[in-house]
Amino acid sequence: MSSSQSAQKEILRAAAHWYSVLCGEDVTEQQKREHAEWVEADPSHQLAWQQVEKLRQQLQSVPGASAFHTLQIKQQQGQKRRAVLRSFAFLAGGASLGSLAWRQTPVNGLIKDWTAGHRTVTGERRELALDDGTQLILNTDTALDLLETDTSRLVRLYDGEIFVRTGSGVSGNEPGRGAKPLQVHTEQGMVIPLGTVFTVRKHPVSTSVTVIEDRVELIPVSAAGQSEFVDAGEQAEMSSGGVAISPASPQMDSWTRGLLVAVDWPLSRLVAELSRYRAGVLRCDPAVAALRISGAYPLDDTERALQAISNALPVRVSRITDYWVTVTALL
Repeated sequence: MSSSQSAQKEILRAAAHWYSVLCGEDVTEQQKREHAEWVEADPSHQLAWQQVEKLRQQLQSVPGASAFHTLQIKQQQGQKRRAVLRSFAFLAGGASLGSLAWRQTPVNGLIKDWTAGHRTVTGERRELALDDGTQLILNTDTALDLLETDTSRLVRLYDGEIFVRTGSGVSGNEPGRGAKPLQVHTEQGMVIPLGTVFTVRKHPVSTSVTVIEDRVELIPVSAAGQSEFVDAGEQAEMSSGGVAISPASPQMDSWTRGLLVAVDWPLSRLVAELSRYRAGVLRCDPAVAALRISGAYPLDDTERALQAISNALPVRVSRITDYWVTVTALL
């Protein structure tokens, strides 16, 4: 981590500390003056404190239980203030404010680059084993944090896609003795496993969840605490305000086995998915975008996948360089 990044993280920790001080019942006028002096001392302090204020406003604006979902903890309303303090105490101890404030803050671009504790680069997949037996597989270009509160084990998914197979006794509703319920959070809301095996993929304005075994509960961040249940064989698109459920597409977890399985896909979709696993630009010419294709394509060898596409359809692979490739019509 560079010195500038370390300085930024220390400022975020300081802002979290000042929040916890000012929320205390015994805060003094001297502490209030010292806080004001700290904010005015540097523009970066002002920026960090704006993020604290934004988070506080979000918590106040979300009615009832959904306010607690924003902080990843299902608690009673009378515990809200303590939940905020615990969360910011956690921040002061080593996390970043960005991990709570998400991409709504000016430190957005830093979240994925240096805050996330676990990352994959383009084309990489990585497996994580949690001590409760839960298995996580990170897909290409994925960034997340693993956090733990007094009541929950949290996965903060900032970008990319994960496969989750929960360990025994970590269901969201009925954790086993000594286990903490697992929750997955994105900018759009919360995923609570009730079993189970599932995938979560973060899009710019939505989150896709595919349930392979058992069931999950989805709670959008702005849905006033209302939730939707998604069963095995279903997939859901969650926005910040709601959930749309549909039958799951076949083999949505095939990427965990190094394959991209297409079943009557438009060529544009297949090329777009392959581009996630390849450095540079890979695009589909609109003239051939609607061609339909099926097959299983290797994710660890996109060149071989492109050759298979050109063998199956009347298209060719055109290159400006190896980092600017277009699938286009045959001449």
